[in-house]
Amino acid sequence: MIRQQLRRLCSAVLVASLVLGVVDATAAAAGGDPDEPTITFFGGGFGHGIGMSQYGAYGRAVAGKSYEEILAHYYAGTTIDSVDGYGPFSADTPDGIDVLIDIRSSVTVSPPIENGSPQAGWEIAIEADGVQIATSTTPVTATYSGGHWSALAGGADLCDDRCTGAVLSVSVVPGQGGTHVVLEEFENGPNIGNPSEGRQGAYARGRIVLQPAALGGGCGTGNQFCVIHGDLDLQDYVRGIAEIPRSWPLAAQRAQAVAARSYAVSAVIRRADNGLAFDLYDSTQDQYYAGYFDESACGNWCDAVADTDNEVVVYDGEVAETFYSASNGGYSAEPPDVWASGTTRPYLRAEPDEFDGNDANPYAAKEYVYTLADVSRWLNQYIDPITGDQLHVGTIRSIEIDAPPSGRVTFANISIVGSEKSTQVENWLAGGSVTEGPYGFRFYTAIRQGCLADKAAGADCDPLRSTNFSVQSVISFADVLYDDYFYRPVQWMTVEGITTGVSPGVFGSDDSSTRAQVATFLWRFAGEPVPGGPSGFGDVVEDSYYEDAVSWMKERGITTGTTPTEFSPGQTVTRAQAATFLWRFAGSPATTAEISFTDVDDDRFYTEAVRWMVEWGITTGTTPTTFSPDDPLTRAQIATFLWRLAGTPGAFADGATLPDAMRTS
Repeated sequence: MIRQQLRRLCSAVLVASLVLGVVDATAAAAGGDPDEPTITFFGGGFGHGIGMSQYGAYGRAVAGKSYEEILAHYYAGTTIDSVDGYGPFSADTPDGIDVLIDIRSSVTVSPPIENGSPQAGWEIAIEADGVQIATSTTPVTATYSGGHWSALAGGADLCDDRCTGAVLSVSVVPGQGGTHVVLEEFENGPNIGNPSEGRQGAYARGRIVLQPAALGGGCGTGNQFCVIHGDLDLQDYVRGIAEIPRSWPLAAQRAQAVAARSYAVSAVIRRADNGLAFDLYDSTQDQYYAGYFDESACGNWCDAVADTDNEVVVYDGEVAETFYSASNGGYSAEPPDVWASGTTRPYLRAEPDEFDGNDANPYAAKEYVYTLADVSRWLNQYIDPITGDQLHVGTIRSIEIDAPPSGRVTFANISIVGSEKSTQVENWLAGGSVTEGPYGFRFYTAIRQGCLADKAAGADCDPLRSTNFSVQSVISFADVLYDDYFYRPVQWMTVEGITTGVSPGVFGSDDSSTRAQVATFLWRFAGEPVPGGPSGFGDVVEDSYYEDAVSWMKERGITTGTTPTEFSPGQTVTRAQAATFLWRFAGSPATTAEISFTDVDDDRFYTEAVRWMVEWGITTGTTPTTFSPDDPLTRAQIATFLWRLAGTPGAFADGATLPDAMRTS
């Protein structure tokens, strides 16, 4: 049902993303009053949504696409080339890649332990400024304090004064037991290994380098240092990437291997002169590098890395920045949609992605339901960290979103109409500076912070997952309040795209309905079927919003016009005419219902239609004894009639095809 709603709200969805639905009083927040109005956020995606969707790559691989086809789709206009000759890279990359694993004040390095002892043949080499000064066959704990390194093994300092101000490196000489070094009790390392023994990181090949903060290079402050897994061959680095399940199809694994390698190469080239002591981060700041633990269960991944040996994605003579994320929610984004400093690249496009929404994708679609009162309260409580202002909108009446084509609202204009005031969510903090403008990030932050605070206090609240979410519709109308009898009908019509109101933020609930409007409502409820030809009515304007609707009604026998040649589109609909339209729309089902309306005679054109409406609860009359057939039909009334019909499949004639927008689907 969520995906159906997403399709109706917009042609394609996001992001990394969420689609903000309209206020819906038919569903209550967990444990709340079933009649309490709620706001539903229809969401899809996980991550920024730029470039390759990993679940989209999975879906394409299952559909038989090759890795070359997958990469060509997500990175438009690119080619695949060997890394040789791009920047400092060659097939072997002799200078190696250095990966920042963590920044901390101490670390213990050891060979693998069996039965409480290091495996035979292991030796830890301690170097200062590239010169070996000591070795140890027991675990070594390295610390840095007061400009002096200590490399302690068995209580003795292997460094003495030779490590003062030096770049200390700890290398492991492989022995009989294997080829990896273990970083014991590594608090911020990969969350792998035996949980009962704490978090550890284990890394093969290369060497572990400890870079003092005092020497610069982006390695912390004071007595901290960087823990770097250095001197890695490009292929060894890619083997250590842990981004997708190893059980996925080989085409998806190969596409991921090339994307991961390309991103790494482009980042190394881009950062060549920035003074860092390392090339790449091991986290989602770049991509998740897990080293030995990931390689130890390599499977198809190592095959994919070998199959695409040194291949990279290239655009216009340069290695492309091959961004990727778990799921784009059905619509990829451009960098400026998501990042304050995002630069448009020709090969990173915002476009629909039908393969992202596959059955294996747990992020393809999700809904978050909050009460209208809670969202109003969260917005009222939110304090802008830059201006110090509070929104104080009162109870939400409407929210209008102006999002880019991808649907992401990180930088979208968000206008809120409340019972106390109208406002825009303003200001965005980027890189320590203020950029003026109404941006959706603050709207997201207000809702997420409010939900998290309620959850901490014991409430059942599911916070929005990502700052990158899509919004595609007006939430509500200023003239439709949640205690109005037509509140839920109007919101249902808005969700299903049956109405957009008479103007932005205005439904026109008390306005009389025209015949053109009612025709259009019924046609949209039916799914906007394409008519076989023109209606033949001389007063139906060509290319008008109601032309196809009237032609379809004439074709279906729902209307015969006010005369054989006129439909009278601007004429007000009476309640009797509306009843007849609805009855014919439902297939003119037979009815034997008794009615108590004294103003409905037995032989009128609308008699059977009114009986049918009474039988199925679509009308209760204007009073218990009157239907008022000649009264003009208001927009609130037609919304209510349609909403009741949409929830009553039994009201349709036997064999009739029910509209997709039925509330019972």
